[in-house]
Order: sequence, then C-alpha cells, then structure tokens
Amino acid sequence: MERYTPRLIKLNRALSWNLVTLTLIMIGSGYAMTFIGVNIQSFRIVHFVFDVLFTLTFLVHTLIFTFIIRFRWLSVLKNILSGSASRTSKLRVIQWISSRGLFITGALQVVTGLDWFKLGLSSLLPYPLHREIDLFLLIFLIVHVAVGVHFKLLQRRVGQELPVEVKVSHERREAIAVLGGAVLALFSALYLRNPPRVGTDSPVPGGTLPPGQTEIEQLRVLHTGIGIPEYDPEAWRFEVFGQVDTPLSFTMEEFRALPSVIRESDFHCVTGWTKFGNRWEGVTFSHIKNLAKVRPNAKYATIECLSGYTTSLSIPELLHQDVVFAYRLDDEELPRQHGGPLRLVVPQKYAYKSAKWVIKVKFTEVQELGYWETRGYSNTANPFTNDRYSSN
Repeated sequence: MERYTPRLIKLNRALSWNLVTLTLIMIGSGYAMTFIGVNIQSFRIVHFVFDVLFTLTFLVHTLIFTFIIRFRWLSVLKNILSGSASRTSKLRVIQWISSRGLFITGALQVVTGLDWFKLGLSSLLPYPLHREIDLFLLIFLIVHVAVGVHFKLLQRRVGQELPVEVKVSHERREAIAVLGGAVLALFSALYLRNPPRVGTDSPVPGGTLPPGQTEIEQLRVLHTGIGIPEYDPEAWRFEVFGQVDTPLSFTMEEFRALPSVIRESDFHCVTGWTKFGNRWEGVTFSHIKNLAKVRPNAKYATIECLSGYTTSLSIPELLHQDVVFAYRLDDEELPRQHGGPLRLVVPQKYAYKSAKWVIKVKFTEVQELGYWETRGYSNTANPFTNDRYSSN
C-alpha cells in the first residue's frame, strides 16, 4: 500500500477540489431556486443529482483520508500542545475538522432536501432544516477552501531560498488575503441567506413587505414533488364534505357558474419572496361555506389537492373577504404551474396555505395538519410576524 500512497494523496487532493465545486453547485442551485425562481422540473433534478454526487465523492474522500492516508492525531495534538507544531500541521488539523464538518452538513442537506420529494423522511429531518443547515455548510466550505488556498501558496515557495524578511512579508500578505477572502465570503453568505427586511406590523395594508421578504416582479413556481399533476377536465370534480348538511360536487363548468369576485392581493412565499398586486378571480370561501350549510361544530377546513398535498386553516381565517378559490390570475386563465384549474388564495398567510390544484374541502371539528405543517412549518404562517417554522 505504501507505494500507492503518493498517488492516493494526489487523488484525494483532486477529490477535495471536486467537492468544493460540487458544494458550490449545490448551494448555488439551491439559492437560484429560492431567490431567482428557477424551479422547473429538470433543474430540481439536477440539484438533487449534484447532492448525491457530493455525498458519494465525499464517502470516497473520507475512506482514503481516514483509513489509507491516516492522520496521526495523537502526535499532531501533542506537538500543538507543546508549541512545537509547524504551521502545516496546524493547518492540517483545521482542514481535517472542516472536512468532517462539510461531510456532516452536506449529508444533512441531502437528507433534509429529500423531504421535498415526499419520501417520508420528515420524522427524521424535516425540510425546514434545509435552509438552516446551509449556513453551516458554507462556513465549513469557506474554512476548507481558505486552508486549501493557503497550502497552495505555501507550495509555491517550496525549494525557494528567500531572505527571512521577504519570507515573512510574503506570509503576512498571503495570510491577510486568505483571511480577508474568507471573511468576505462569510458576509456574502449571511447576506444571501437573510435579505434586507422591511415591515414589521400586523395587520398591514397591501403593498407592505413582511420581514425577511424580497419583492419580485413575477410569481415564481414552487411546489412539492417533481411535476405538475395530471388534469382530466372530464373527471375533475370540486367536492365539499365533512361536517356539512349539504355536501357539494361541481364540475369545472358548474363551479365557474357560481357568483365570482375579483380580489387584488399580495402573495408571500415562505422561501423569502413577495409578489405585490396579484389579481385573482374566483369564488369566495364564504360562498362555498354557505352553500354547504356548514354545521356549528365545524371549526376547521382541510384543503385537499390533485397532487396529494393538503393544508388546513380555521374557518374564521378562511372567511376573510380576500380568500378565494381562484381560476383566473391577472385576467387570464390560471396557469397549470400556478395551480390551475383551481387554487386557494389566502393572502394573509404564507403561500403554502394557498394550496394549488384544489379538488376537495373537508370541514372538521379538529384540525388536521397539512403537508408542510407536519414537516416543521408554522401552522399560523403569519408573514408579518416572520412566523415561518413551528416552535414545537
């Protein structure tokens, strides 16, 4: 094995830089989906594939580093404690710790990200943790890259015989450059993760940006899973049942024949963006409630969708005048990617309460938590109190 060690060291170094590239792609594609709105099916799959590639590459990297090119911890720590350790040894320790941090946070990112695809992992690591872990992933990445760059700079001087003052000057400039770059990268990561916040009061008039939100010009496409569910106009029905005296069932044509309203409202996504002034046309929730003759013991409504997605709200929340089952957006047919043919719109809540592709409303005495609410997101979902995640 000894004769292969130089090759393995070279291979491991190459794997290390490949991991940096994969991590940057993971983070960049994740931020693109969150802040730029790039969220088509193929892009989500690419993001997932690079997450898997990262994990597999790091497993090989760790195998080589841990079991083949063994890190002599005891002797290195002994030298550090005695003050006799070289700069290279100290950097190796930092590099080893940051690499393990990268592995752990990267693996957690993959597992929490899988919950977006509805694979039943929410009981272990819910999706809300995905955007919390990314900061730690970035910190470990920045440290790891900084050490790697420092090693590269040190290697440039191997074999050079420089005067002491020149050598010290080079080392000082390199340390300042590396440390400054790391600090700049960390501040950039913090800014990207927490865009400027505006607005704090509730209730508020339309056109006010909630805390932690960024205004955008067009609605973005975000939903669970990796595609838009099939829609068969002939088989489609909108049904109302549960704690009601008059169960309802409408075709799309019958639903559109109901008295309609137009409501202009803002739309706040929990991922950090807001689109002002959306013009929705549809049927108010209150009208559906009246038609179904909801019983006095009913306190909540569960909204069910073609995709299997669910959410629920209290009846008083749904009786707000701006809450509608919408089939038109900005004077055009509601696009499939935005929930067509029918979606719920609840402007006073984060958008995961505004379910897409609605087909059923079930009135209940006890609240049934929906898809994201069971995965760690807040059930109250108030944008103006920054109420994104559950405290339970």
